[in-house]
Amino acid sequence: MVRVELGKDSYDIVIGRGLGTALSDFVRSKKYSKKALVVTDSNVGPLYADAVCGRLREAGLAPILYTFPAGESSKTMGVAEDIYTRIIEHGLDRKSPVFALGGGVVGDLAGFVASTYMRGVPFVQLPTSLLAQVDLMPSSSTSTS
Repeated sequence: MVRVELGKDSYDIVIGRGLGTALSDFVRSKKYSKKALVVTDSNVGPLYADAVCGRLREAGLAPILYTFPAGESSKTMGVAEDIYTRIIEHGLDRKSPVFALGGGVVGDLAGFVASTYMRGVPFVQLPTSLLAQVDLMPSSSTSTS
């Protein structure tokens, strides 16, 4: 576990294999609404979505899965609009978390939607590879001061 110290906004990054129990425990520790959204792509979804959604259900959430075609060509306002439509149809609210299952385009789309839906809802990254984890790190040109 790596602690990111940001005062009152500090958080932990949990790294490892088979973190289903850690995910369930994390969700139980939050004050999320019952409904949640899991965003993934057509490469990652078939490998991990059922297990992740199962863990979220065990933790008390009712996850809605949104899968889009893998690749940069899916990073569009049209796909974001489809995600907004889906979450509105399912009644997600201000405390409904959005989970990004994968990296790259998945994190970009899910993060954009989470940050703009209802002026921001909880957002959780679930990277599935080392590359996806590294993609989450700020670039060396990003100022942290």
